[in-house]
Amino acid sequence: MSITSTPKDFQVLFLDMNSFFASVEQQIRPELRGIPVGVAPYVGGTGCIIAASREAKEIGIKTGCLVKEARKIYPKIKIIEARPALYTIYHKEIKKVIESFSPYFQPLSIDEFIIFLTPGEQNLHTAKKLGQAIKDKIRCDVGDFLTCSVGIGPSRFLAKMAGEMKKPDGLTVIKLSELESFYSKIKLLDITGINHKLEFRLKNFNLLTPLDFFTADMPKLRSILGHAGRLWWYRLRGYEVDNQISQTKTIGHSHVLAPDARNFEGAKAVIRKLIYKSAYRLRQSELMAGGVFVAISFYDGPSFKKGASVSPFSDTGSFISNVFGLLKDCHWYKNPSYVAVSAFNLKSSKNIQLCLRQTQAPFGAIFSEIEKSRRISEAMDKIDDEFGVGFIHPASVFSARDSAPDRIPFGKPRYDIRNF
Repeated sequence: MSITSTPKDFQVLFLDMNSFFASVEQQIRPELRGIPVGVAPYVGGTGCIIAASREAKEIGIKTGCLVKEARKIYPKIKIIEARPALYTIYHKEIKKVIESFSPYFQPLSIDEFIIFLTPGEQNLHTAKKLGQAIKDKIRCDVGDFLTCSVGIGPSRFLAKMAGEMKKPDGLTVIKLSELESFYSKIKLLDITGINHKLEFRLKNFNLLTPLDFFTADMPKLRSILGHAGRLWWYRLRGYEVDNQISQTKTIGHSHVLAPDARNFEGAKAVIRKLIYKSAYRLRQSELMAGGVFVAISFYDGPSFKKGASVSPFSDTGSFISNVFGLLKDCHWYKNPSYVAVSAFNLKSSKNIQLCLRQTQAPFGAIFSEIEKSRRISEAMDKIDDEFGVGFIHPASVFSARDSAPDRIPFGKPRYDIRNF
């Protein structure tokens, strides 16, 4: 499907797990069922709730609420520290269920999936039957307390909009013939991709409702929003304009050092851990990096920041060697407070090949070490895939094993509306 193809009904099925992290916690801990639960990376008052249970949402506690604000609303709310490895396990089990119904699917995030329906599935009866069957199998095979909302529409944008219409545990269909009625029942901010800034701009041009937005002609939208106005005209009408995948430009991690790590050895150990996490993501994304960057802030001196282009790599050993090569130029002041590493100049690993076996000494010996590091990295990846990232780690990061824990960030868009 593309912007050049005429939209048709029942093209895409969108699946969104309801209150996913909180529901997983309630799934494995039955005593949490029926009570308000919030999941946060930090359980202190300034922590941000990244998932609220259905019971919490019913009393006004929403995703994005601070923990202290949630406790004001309901002092007895149960706040649980996020466990990304656990949610990843459930994500993989849900993925297995979807795979059992269709090979034509794509995860959008840890709790969202889209399924591209085949010609034989592109009718109302079959599409709804498929959506209900997936919902039922998730509850049967993965967890009886897990529910999801399903939307079916002409494009991934409209399928997601349909999925948002009825939560929790809904199944909604949007047809092309019903778009005018659909847009007349919602608000501008209900449209995926519309934020307060865009809402304000549209209202300044007398587009006060989604129906106004939908019925505006393309020249008017282009005069207001430029090229993005053209895309919105097509998107609102069910054309598939969001099927491109944004290219990842950098992969990295940063961490504010705990007091006991604010020293030379502690900072180095945390940097190594950040490298291991970043290298894992690099390989999971099937990417190689042609550059590295490292930064350190100090309480007692100026910050150090340096980056450099390097030979393409994806193995952890090369990542470490490149970063610590840059750190040779760092003047280490007392009390380091913050560290960060990243890889850039990313390219698909499928497009870069190193002819290791044909390379002669002395370069052959170097490439032999790279190949050895690659194999070690891949072996560690398999263990991490099975038991969670960080399950196995080298002795060099032992002192930092509790630093920079895996987090599921709040605020990152889970559906990329492309307005360029």
